[in-house]
Amino acid sequence: MKCKHYTIPVFIPELACPFQCVFCNQEKITGRHLIPTDAEIVKTVESHLASFKEKNRRVEIGFFGGSFTGIPPAAGAFSAIGAAVS
Repeated sequence: MKCKHYTIPVFIPELACPFQCVFCNQEKITGRHLIPTDAEIVKTVESHLASFKEKNRRVEIGFFGGSFTGIPPAAGAFSAIGAAVS
């Protein structure tokens, strides 16, 4: 049986760059300019997982947009991902 592949998108802002280039500026692309909270990430992952009908599947989380280097360590974003997918 063929395995279905899914990528769950999580969009992060570009906080390390002072420029507003259209190809990576998440505010221009998605309308978001804030770092997603743990709760928002968990909700996104759970929502997508619930929508997948295939039992034989491979699921990845894809981070799009900015860079992790621009996210302040104190933001605490992305710490809940393991709980959402386990």
